[in-house]
Amino acid sequence: MNEAKRLKLEVSTKAALTPVLADDLTQELPLIEVYLATIKDPKTISRVVVELNSLLPVPELTHLKRVKGREILLFPKEIVERDNVTKFLSGKGFNTNLIESDIKVGKVAQIAPKVRKQYEVVHKLWPCNFHSNPYLEKLSTNSLFTQSELEKHAEFMRIAIDICEITGVRESAVVVDPVGGTVVAFGFDLTQEYPVKHAVMVAIDEVARTQKGGVWERHQDYEKIQTFVETKYKNLGFGFSNSAEGPYLCTGYSVYCTTEPCITCAMALVHSRAKRVFYGVKSAKGALGSLCKIHVVENLNHHYEAFSGLLEEECRA
Repeated sequence: MNEAKRLKLEVSTKAALTPVLADDLTQELPLIEVYLATIKDPKTISRVVVELNSLLPVPELTHLKRVKGREILLFPKEIVERDNVTKFLSGKGFNTNLIESDIKVGKVAQIAPKVRKQYEVVHKLWPCNFHSNPYLEKLSTNSLFTQSELEKHAEFMRIAIDICEITGVRESAVVVDPVGGTVVAFGFDLTQEYPVKHAVMVAIDEVARTQKGGVWERHQDYEKIQTFVETKYKNLGFGFSNSAEGPYLCTGYSVYCTTEPCITCAMALVHSRAKRVFYGVKSAKGALGSLCKIHVVENLNHHYEAFSGLLEEECRA
């Protein structure tokens, strides 16, 4: 290996990564037009709110407050034309004498915000209910891990980089039990042997081997590579350990991939119940942020967290 390249890989780089989040956590919330009215007498605000909630509930907008100062949210604009609002309210039994005749149109959040950043935007338009999820906030603001935890993640990724250097391939995967910080198994690209032997697929098969399973014959150099890694990373544990969340394949495990997993591998990680997936380099065929985001597809029966850009330059080298 080129000495300059070796030095580049061995230099301690400050670890950084980016969460690959579902679109509904990162995109601006859709807005909907609603009719707004002004309550004539501030003393009747409570009465107006109670009457409207009883006579004309808006179940699709329960994330919104019904009133802002003297302004009251009536109902979505799509229900009737503006000229027919008063008639529509009267038909529902609402006393229209309690509000001014000037009906306005405003935009409000169509769905509830999931993170504070979304909340702060839509709350300026109209008061919105919001209950912060501390874990989700850390995830969405990329503050989930401490610097020492990031360095630990980087250490596991460096094992994957080492495996690529030893084998001469560009893709490898390392499976870790985060409970004890134990390296459970690893895999590297063997598609020259068989088309579906991607690094992730091989690593999952090796995890199955630790659980008395596995279907593929182990690569002849596996033990040599494992010995090298164990010798270099003496502070780490190796082999299967009893995770409180397992064992079923990768249940509770973290997987470190030099390259973004493809659709096949991303789905295999769903089926094997991985907990977290970290990768270095994006791929045009990647399914954890590039082509799609399989790990957060709502209808799947398992989801995992994904993080990109961990030691990206080293993985790309």
